[in-house]
Amino acid sequence: MNPLSTSGFNLRFSRKANTPPPRTSLDDDDDDASDSSSLGLSKKKPQFYSEYFRRYELMIEFTNLRNPNHCPLGVYVMPAQDNLNVWFGSLFVHKGNYRNGVFKFRINIPEEYPERPPSVVFLTDMFHPLVDAQGNFNIGQQFPSWRPHQDHIFHVLHYIKNAFKKVVLDNLLEKYALNKDVYHNEATIFANLAQQCAHLSITESILFEHLPENNMIKFTELSDSKFVRSVGLDRQQEPDRAEAQGPDLQRHGLSLDRKLANKLVRRAPRQGVLRQTIENPTLQ
Repeated sequence: MNPLSTSGFNLRFSRKANTPPPRTSLDDDDDDASDSSSLGLSKKKPQFYSEYFRRYELMIEFTNLRNPNHCPLGVYVMPAQDNLNVWFGSLFVHKGNYRNGVFKFRINIPEEYPERPPSVVFLTDMFHPLVDAQGNFNIGQQFPSWRPHQDHIFHVLHYIKNAFKKVVLDNLLEKYALNKDVYHNEATIFANLAQQCAHLSITESILFEHLPENNMIKFTELSDSKFVRSVGLDRQQEPDRAEAQGPDLQRHGLSLDRKLANKLVRRAPRQGVLRQTIENPTLQ
């Protein structure tokens, strides 16, 4: 056995068994640290949660999003393809200044979670009092001090959605808002800029852009056949009464002209159907 290791062992455990070790001071810690370094050892603080259990907690939190009232309506979330500590999401807004907008965001979950809070970054260009020029979303007003095991990611998801509602915008505190005065003093200008932001979010160049590559939520153009299936217009008919889908739809005044399709697509998110196809079987 290495003599250094043996002497180190004796130094550590030569106290009498019936004598409790004294409370260490800062000087004692320094001596222990020097002893450990001389033995080629690194002293680490005890960790209460291993990486395995932290990952397991995250998996449970994501699975629980299926429970009622956990994931808010109009919000879709998936972990990154290669990193459980990064979640990508999309928010569909139906009312208010940001109505008809589809806003993509990313949730960064620190390794120390749940002791430290997650952070939210919008990937879609945003004009919002709580979003800075880099897309960072300020959750400080809702979570002034993060409470481990009491505050969860689904609480953050609800706040993301609520932040686009008038009741939250009206009560923003100045220290958390970047452009609070514009919202309160220039309501017309704010509404126009918010609507412009919403319209830009659903343009093809932005909505169908798939970045980054590990984002599991992907928007693609909705074909007529997929659209018919998504709104339940292709119900199975009895074999002896099966008819061609096109004539049957036209007989009931449901020809798939572009105007009608757009109207129904706008209603689709309220029925739990995405406007575009999300290429993930768990979300379809």
